[in-house]
Amino acid sequence: MKHTLALLTTLLLAPLAALHAADTIINTIGMKLVPIPAGSFMMGQEGPASDYEMKKHPAEIDHADWDEKPAHKVTLTQGFYIGSTEVTLGQYRAFMPNYRDKRGADDDAVVGVSWHEAVKFCQWLSAKDGRTYRLPTEAEWEYACRAGTTSLFNTGDSLPAGYQKWFGEYNRRSYWFPDGKLTAEYQVLVGKPQLRVAQTSANAWGLFDMHSNVSEWCADWYGPYEAAEQTDPLGRSDGNFRVFRGGAHSNFSRMLRSANRAAWVAEAKNEAIGFRVAMGELSRGEMLPLAAPALNAQNVSQSVAKITPQPADVPFFEGPKVFVKIAPGSVGPAFSKHNHSPSITECPNGDLLATWFSCVDEGGSELNNLAARLRFGTSEWESASLFWDGADINDHAPKLWWDGAQTLWHFARGFAENIVRTSTDNGATWSKARVLHPHDEFGNQVIRTREGFLIIPFDHGMTSFLISRDAGKTWTYPDADRGLSDYRPGGKGLRNAGFHAGIVQLADGRLMTMGRNDKPELQAKFDRKTPVSYSSDMGETWTYEASEFPAISSAQRQVLMRLREGPLLLCSYTDQARDWKTRQGLSFKTADGSTRTGYGLFAALSFDDGKTWSQRRLITP
Repeated sequence: MKHTLALLTTLLLAPLAALHAADTIINTIGMKLVPIPAGSFMMGQEGPASDYEMKKHPAEIDHADWDEKPAHKVTLTQGFYIGSTEVTLGQYRAFMPNYRDKRGADDDAVVGVSWHEAVKFCQWLSAKDGRTYRLPTEAEWEYACRAGTTSLFNTGDSLPAGYQKWFGEYNRRSYWFPDGKLTAEYQVLVGKPQLRVAQTSANAWGLFDMHSNVSEWCADWYGPYEAAEQTDPLGRSDGNFRVFRGGAHSNFSRMLRSANRAAWVAEAKNEAIGFRVAMGELSRGEMLPLAAPALNAQNVSQSVAKITPQPADVPFFEGPKVFVKIAPGSVGPAFSKHNHSPSITECPNGDLLATWFSCVDEGGSELNNLAARLRFGTSEWESASLFWDGADINDHAPKLWWDGAQTLWHFARGFAENIVRTSTDNGATWSKARVLHPHDEFGNQVIRTREGFLIIPFDHGMTSFLISRDAGKTWTYPDADRGLSDYRPGGKGLRNAGFHAGIVQLADGRLMTMGRNDKPELQAKFDRKTPVSYSSDMGETWTYEASEFPAISSAQRQVLMRLREGPLLLCSYTDQARDWKTRQGLSFKTADGSTRTGYGLFAALSFDDGKTWSQRRLITP
């Protein structure tokens, strides 16, 4: 029935398509612009909540994301023109002649352009042509994409032959060979994508590439939908992200749907995002106010905590406490299936704030950062709530850090950029995110060295770190000029050993890291022990040795930190998670001086900067 309605709609719109062809404008740089009439449509998509495991059958492509709901009626009171294709590399070079010199063909869609640069292009073209060019609003974009259709795509409920097939559609990791090498097919799709515009059929209104090729920036700030009907909507009044639409090459087909939403930070320059222009004055609609803050940002105390220290000779232990509180069956923005990679910090007001990523599939686009707060003076964590979420972005591995004064820091991995932002009001509000390069996962917590440098471990090309010598204004990467071809200890990369490494500065000024050891070459070199790495030149070179502690593996991460009283604290595991059925355990002293073998999470203290670990205790089995 859906296919019949879609075909009928296409036939009814055929005369309108012919009219549009006659009214097409070609501007001074050869850009074709198609007229879009005023009208109304249903924006968004209802339907089953997505569980992000709909890769088993194509019919499940109709699952809607949580941010596409509720579907709501939108009326656009004035027509406008819009580019028949994305802005091409040749057209962009009319604005910036040397852009990507000798790279790409003139009829490729331009990519690697930030939202701000796309706006500047529109301003330049407006001055050149004497017409008003701008980015389309999100509502204009979806309206133009649908071209009168109500189906999943403007071609019906599936994409026709000729659209690039994402061969991993129903098995997210099908493109990996067991030895870790990329298949030739994956290299073609992702390594050398074809970006030529207008290689598939236009929609009923004469627009090409509204599904796939490259994603396209829109004018709006991203925010949740509301149920009420809207006229000439302009998005939210502010936000963390700018909207982009249309999906891109190497995306799952469900991400190319007419209703699918995506958003990222405006300064980002991504190889999958370009833009197309609208022509015509912006409507006089209204922006929606900011959405209500999430629970973790509501009613945050701004008082300074007064904490009475426990007597030194009175031991205290409580817990473990559950801090991930999500209702069963949740599928966005909190996902009940998979919550991982947490980070926790104390706030100046005495609250504890935790963040982690939430999803169904770690490789998915649904990942976001949730947060929960244990308010000072209370005994239970609040329910999880949204903390950071670039829509359709793999927001991975968040990290939190309090600088000991007034500022909280939030680091996260994003699309092809990492971000950092700060808060000076205990996490009630945050600064606009800044982009950090290179792109990869933050491995562990931030430290501040005695020189005042900020260092955060970084799993780029295996392991290293980012360092700021100016209180976080700029960040550099010690291995930036060495390439990524060899991450082995002593290899060309000269990185520290072990994934997700914790880091401390020793009394003699050296840096010391201890990391996860689950790579075959590391297992052999360090005899299945946790590797220790030392650098006396802020990460330029490293030396290595094996520790006395067992190696840990995927889904495990050490805590390595210097306590305020001076000793080093290491928290780790007695066995690798993947070896748990054949676990070996670790030896612990008992109160009577004898030893026993224990299994699970342990803590160890060193009073001589890691030379020996005289105290170790099993924390929990």
